Formats: sequence, C-alpha cells, structure tokens
Amino acid sequence: MDLLTQNNIESVVKKHLGFAMFLAMVPIVFIKSIEFFSGGNQLDSLLILLMPLSIVGACGHFIQCVLIDLAVTNNTE
Repeated sequence: MDLLTQNNIESVVKKHLGFAMFLAMVPIVFIKSIEFFSGGNQLDSLLILLMPLSIVGACGHFIQCVLIDLAVTNNTE
C-alpha cells in the first residue's frame, strides 16, 4: 500500500471540483432564469431555502467522488 502523493491528491481534486461547482450553481441559474422570464422577484425567497441544500449536496458529491477515486487509486498501485 503506497502513500498518496500531494500531486495525486491535487489531480483528483481538480478532476471533480468543476462538476461540484456545476452542481452547486445549476439550481441558482435555473431559478434566476425562471424569475427573469416571469418578470417577478418572488423566487428570491426560494433561493434562500435552496442554496444551503444545493451547496451541501454538491459538497457531499465532491467528497464522495474524491474519496472513491483516492481509494481506487491507492488500491490499484
């Protein structure tokens, strides 16, 4: 069982960070686009409730994918 190198960890984190950011931003863009085309601003209160859920979900997905990739990388070497 080899030790993980800093370069290995950084490459795995960079690999999954973009999609995690995408997951966090999609609900915001979706709700803002609905709000823009509907002409109202009543959906801003929904963002207050949705933002923490979106961020926690994206962070959970990010951590899960990074840990799985690190475990697979560590077991194959």
